[in-house]
Amino acid sequence: MEEQSDNTFQKPAPPKRPQLLTVLCILSFIGSSMSGFSFFMVYSAYDEVLPQLQDYAGKFPGMEYILSAPKGFFLTGFILYTFSFFGANLMWRLKKVGFHFYAAAQIALVLLPMIYIKGFPLPVIDGLVSALFIVLYFKHYKIFV
Repeated sequence: MEEQSDNTFQKPAPPKRPQLLTVLCILSFIGSSMSGFSFFMVYSAYDEVLPQLQDYAGKFPGMEYILSAPKGFFLTGFILYTFSFFGANLMWRLKKVGFHFYAAAQIALVLLPMIYIKGFPLPVIDGLVSALFIVLYFKHYKIFV
């Protein structure tokens, strides 16, 4: 007697992650983790790090803005980069909510220095890079579950 398999209860195969989405997520993992780590380190050693950065104030344009940032700037940045990493991790697993976490964190990160640092100019390049990543992630939104 021949047995028939009943395929009515099989789960559909999960969608395969496109290569571009994989690359975007890896870049986001790297950027968010490194930035989050550096923001956390500056926050945790704020009183020791800022005087050392004074030596480089003239060598790097815009360093005076970082030196005038309050300690809360670095804590908030760490939290936002953690949300960004978490969102990328969810998108890696093809979850729609990850896109929302990531997009919200990136928009907040672009606005963060203008909120905390007086006279900080609009970060156009940062905004464009964040917008590019958000748009590229959004192109994959339809495959997220």
